[in-house]
Amino acid sequence: MKDYRDKLYELGITATRSGKYFCPRCREERKNKNDKSLSVQYQFDRVLYKCHHCGFEGVVFMDSYNYTKTEPSKVYTKPAPPVERDNKEILYSYFEKRGIPKEIVDFYKVGVNDNKEILLKYYKNGELVNIKYRTNLGDGKKTFRSEKNAEPVPYGMDQIDQRDVLTFVEGEIDVLSLATIGIQSISVPNGASEKNLTWFENNYDWINSFNEYVIMVDNDEAGKKMEATLLERLDKARTKVAKFNQDKDDANTVLVRDKQELANVWANAEYVDIAGFTSFGAKEDDIKAYFNNGYKAGASTGWNNVDRIFTIKKGYLMIVTGYPTRGKSYFCDNLIFNLSKKYGWRHLVCSFENTLENHFARFASFYTGKKFNKFEMSEEELDEALKFFNDKIYRVELNRMWDIDSLIEQLEYAKHRFNIDTFTIDPYNRLANPSTEREDKYIGQMLAKLTMAAKKLDVLIIFIAHPKKPQVGEKVPDMYAISGSSDWYNMADYGIVIHRDRKPDGTLENSVRVIVHKVKDFQLGNPAGGEVNLLFNTRNFLLEDN
Repeated sequence: MKDYRDKLYELGITATRSGKYFCPRCREERKNKNDKSLSVQYQFDRVLYKCHHCGFEGVVFMDSYNYTKTEPSKVYTKPAPPVERDNKEILYSYFEKRGIPKEIVDFYKVGVNDNKEILLKYYKNGELVNIKYRTNLGDGKKTFRSEKNAEPVPYGMDQIDQRDVLTFVEGEIDVLSLATIGIQSISVPNGASEKNLTWFENNYDWINSFNEYVIMVDNDEAGKKMEATLLERLDKARTKVAKFNQDKDDANTVLVRDKQELANVWANAEYVDIAGFTSFGAKEDDIKAYFNNGYKAGASTGWNNVDRIFTIKKGYLMIVTGYPTRGKSYFCDNLIFNLSKKYGWRHLVCSFENTLENHFARFASFYTGKKFNKFEMSEEELDEALKFFNDKIYRVELNRMWDIDSLIEQLEYAKHRFNIDTFTIDPYNRLANPSTEREDKYIGQMLAKLTMAAKKLDVLIIFIAHPKKPQVGEKVPDMYAISGSSDWYNMADYGIVIHRDRKPDGTLENSVRVIVHKVKDFQLGNPAGGEVNLLFNTRNFLLEDN
């Protein structure tokens, strides 16, 4: 079933939030192709768009719900309506002691059963999707249980009726506490220790529709970890962090102490950092970590021999080149598979030369070690591969021409929603080039944008580019052989050539030469580079240490 995003894509609009964008109708015909003349405005239930050059304008209505549904791939079970006490005086008395009035308890439909369990109900689109049962044991101790196989959603999302500010807190009682002073918020389903962010990913479009965020988690170690996790996913330019005044404070503790103090904590939330610059003091923790522990080691490439030349770090731009059919794409796919297998990294891939089916077949062979066919790979092994890659590899849809600005928009979306670690573009010559500049100047500007995106989003960007047509004798190319500009070498953080020599009969050797021309960060490898050989396994397409 189509939703508003499909309608926007049909119009050529890829914007996921309000702002200025390139107009899909008039950009190609204009002399100034760098003018973002299309205004896009996300409102409560609709998206408005208007080009101030050609007059292209309209409105796309969202679903009739208060937020857009993202259908989860897993089938969840909705709970039956719980059996509750009609007399809630014991419940009202408990919350009154915590500074929360009866009206707030009723607004959030909090209940109590005959076992004296507090029923905290989670709603989405007006439907009950989960119930958390809280038992107070005395002396501040408590136990929780939830419905089995319930859809993970944040607590309080159905009660939010505006799209201005979304506040994140750590628990349901914190949601009720902020509501007491007129602030709407949501709580993560299972507290600050929760590592599974399915609740965030399944509801990302709704989360992304807000103009601003406030993170207001508990002032303890668990809260700091949750704050860091949310900052990885949210747009920092729109995100503030509220700081409590005392150690181990939370919203309810402060509410009981002083309502005005709680209101001040929220109102005094500050943006994460000031765009454009920072200070040594703001990075004190990072500096002390470097002082005490040294430079953080790079991630392994998955090949011992390659690790001797370079290791991997996010925030950098890797340029990979080599003649056609020599193994560039296989090298890059093997690399991201290794990073997923060892570290659980997630990847966005824009592969113009592979269909979704044959690309998955390659990854499935990596995972199972077998050829992708029903004679060698069992259905159980296929299902295991599907399960493994389901949240590891995300592909850019090839249903339109992509230029570098549009791809960076997709990367930003994927980073905030899925916490992507790498982005592969394969290859350069399949990208649309809207620029009227000379190609060398355009390439420099494009690589500068990718470099900044890599650093801003903390993502390794892998960019595959073909060299010029091989000369007689097929001399191994270097980074300066890439067509169009010397910036392919100059602006790369990693510069790599992949090559396979030809045998006398004209076929290619199974030995793959990985020739590293550049490692800009000497902490991650040898700046002078080096060369190693990997063995190409024709059965499962894996590159293996030789």
